[in-house]
Amino acid sequence: MYDEIKDLGLELDFTTPATDKDIEEFENKLSITLGEQYKTFLKEFGTLEVEYLEFYGYFKDNKGLPSSISATLIARETIEKFSQDLIVFYERGDGTFYCVNSKDEVFECNYNRCNKIDKSFKDFITNKIKNI
Repeated sequence: MYDEIKDLGLELDFTTPATDKDIEEFENKLSITLGEQYKTFLKEFGTLEVEYLEFYGYFKDNKGLPSSISATLIARETIEKFSQDLIVFYERGDGTFYCVNSKDEVFECNYNRCNKIDKSFKDFITNKIKNI
Protein backbone atom coordinates (compact mmCIF):
# COMPACT_ATOMS: atom_id res chain seq x y z
CA MET A 1 0.00 0.00 0.00
CA TYR A 2 2.85 2.40 0.76
CA ASP A 3 5.12 1.42 -2.15
CA GLU A 4 4.80 4.96 -3.53
CA ILE A 5 6.55 6.30 -0.41
CA LYS A 6 9.20 3.58 -0.51
CA ASP A 7 9.87 4.26 -4.20
CA LEU A 8 10.65 7.97 -3.69
CA GLY A 9 14.28 7.16 -2.96
CA LEU A 10 14.30 9.01 0.37
CA GLU A 11 15.88 7.60 3.49
CA LEU A 12 13.08 6.15 5.61
CA ASP A 13 13.73 5.66 9.30
CA PHE A 14 11.14 3.44 10.93
CA THR A 15 10.69 1.20 13.93
CA THR A 16 9.79 -2.47 14.04
CA PRO A 17 6.51 -2.92 12.17
CA ALA A 18 3.48 -3.80 14.29
CA THR A 19 2.03 -7.30 14.37
CA ASP A 20 -1.67 -8.14 14.48
CA LYS A 21 -1.26 -8.67 18.24
CA ASP A 22 0.37 -5.24 18.60
CA ILE A 23 -2.52 -3.64 16.71
CA GLU A 24 -5.04 -5.40 18.93
CA GLU A 25 -3.18 -4.04 21.98
CA PHE A 26 -3.16 -0.54 20.42
CA GLU A 27 -6.91 -0.67 19.81
CA ASN A 28 -7.59 -1.98 23.32
CA LYS A 29 -5.49 0.72 25.01
CA LEU A 30 -7.44 3.46 23.23
CA SER A 31 -10.80 1.65 23.03
CA ILE A 32 -10.96 2.30 19.30
CA THR A 33 -10.97 0.42 16.02
CA LEU A 34 -8.22 1.50 13.63
CA GLY A 35 -8.86 2.20 9.97
CA GLU A 36 -7.36 -0.09 7.35
CA GLN A 37 -4.91 2.49 5.95
CA TYR A 38 -3.56 3.30 9.40
CA LYS A 39 -3.33 -0.40 10.31
CA THR A 40 -1.34 -1.03 7.13
CA PHE A 41 0.96 1.90 7.99
CA LEU A 42 1.60 0.35 11.41
CA LYS A 43 2.28 -3.06 9.84
CA GLU A 44 4.69 -1.62 7.26
CA PHE A 45 6.52 0.98 9.37
CA GLY A 46 5.56 0.99 13.06
CA THR A 47 6.47 4.68 13.13
CA LEU A 48 8.05 6.65 10.30
CA GLU A 49 10.58 9.45 10.13
CA VAL A 50 11.53 11.04 6.81
CA GLU A 51 13.94 13.97 7.11
CA TYR A 52 12.12 16.42 9.44
CA LEU A 53 8.73 14.65 9.29
CA GLU A 54 7.76 12.28 12.11
CA PHE A 55 4.62 10.16 11.79
CA TYR A 56 3.61 8.51 15.05
CA GLY A 57 2.54 4.93 15.32
CA TYR A 58 3.30 1.88 17.41
CA PHE A 59 6.72 0.72 18.45
CA LYS A 60 8.41 -1.73 20.74
CA ASP A 61 11.92 -0.38 20.23
CA ASN A 62 11.61 3.25 21.33
CA LYS A 63 13.82 5.39 19.10
CA GLY A 64 12.76 8.67 20.67
CA LEU A 65 9.63 9.16 18.60
CA PRO A 66 6.35 9.64 20.45
CA SER A 67 3.82 6.87 20.03
CA SER A 68 0.30 7.55 18.82
CA ILE A 69 -0.95 5.86 21.96
CA SER A 70 0.80 8.25 24.36
CA ALA A 71 0.13 11.33 22.19
CA THR A 72 -3.57 10.43 21.99
CA LEU A 73 -3.87 9.77 25.72
CA ILE A 74 -2.26 13.16 26.45
CA ALA A 75 -4.67 14.88 24.04
CA ARG A 76 -7.62 13.14 25.70
CA GLU A 77 -6.44 14.29 29.14
CA THR A 78 -5.58 17.89 28.26
CA ILE A 79 -8.02 18.94 25.52
CA GLU A 80 -11.60 19.51 26.53
CA LYS A 81 -14.07 17.49 24.46
CA PHE A 82 -11.33 15.78 22.41
CA SER A 83 -13.06 13.14 20.30
CA GLN A 84 -12.52 9.57 21.50
CA ASP A 85 -12.51 8.49 17.84
CA LEU A 86 -9.29 10.39 16.97
CA ILE A 87 -5.70 9.15 17.08
CA VAL A 88 -2.85 11.68 17.08
CA PHE A 89 -0.25 10.77 14.42
CA TYR A 90 1.59 13.96 13.42
CA GLU A 91 2.48 17.33 14.97
CA ARG A 92 3.52 20.31 12.90
CA GLY A 93 5.51 22.01 15.66
CA ASP A 94 3.40 25.15 16.01
CA GLY A 95 0.63 23.69 18.18
CA THR A 96 -1.19 22.19 15.22
CA PHE A 97 -1.48 18.43 15.15
CA TYR A 98 -3.17 15.86 12.93
CA CYS A 99 -5.37 12.92 13.83
CA VAL A 100 -6.90 9.99 12.00
CA ASN A 101 -10.20 8.31 12.80
CA SER A 102 -11.43 4.76 12.26
CA LYS A 103 -12.50 5.64 8.70
CA ASP A 104 -8.94 6.86 7.86
CA GLU A 105 -10.20 10.45 7.66
CA VAL A 106 -7.65 13.08 8.69
CA PHE A 107 -8.39 15.99 11.03
CA GLU A 108 -6.32 19.12 11.64
CA CYS A 109 -6.49 20.15 15.29
CA ASN A 110 -5.54 23.48 16.84
CA TYR A 111 -6.79 25.48 19.81
CA ASN A 112 -9.18 22.76 20.99
CA ARG A 113 -10.85 22.48 17.57
CA CYS A 114 -10.48 19.65 15.07
CA ASN A 115 -11.61 20.02 11.48
CA LYS A 116 -11.75 17.29 8.87
CA ILE A 117 -9.47 17.92 5.90
CA ASP A 118 -10.06 16.57 2.44
CA LYS A 119 -7.48 13.77 2.49
CA SER A 120 -7.31 10.17 3.59
CA PHE A 121 -4.51 9.05 5.91
CA LYS A 122 -2.50 7.51 3.08
CA ASP A 123 -2.91 10.57 0.83
CA PHE A 124 -1.95 12.91 3.68
CA ILE A 125 1.36 11.27 4.55
CA THR A 126 2.23 10.54 0.91
CA ASN A 127 1.71 14.21 -0.01
CA LYS A 128 3.68 15.44 3.01
CA ILE A 129 6.63 13.25 2.09
CA LYS A 130 6.50 14.11 -1.62
CA ASN A 131 6.62 17.83 -0.74
CA ILE A 132 9.86 17.66 1.25
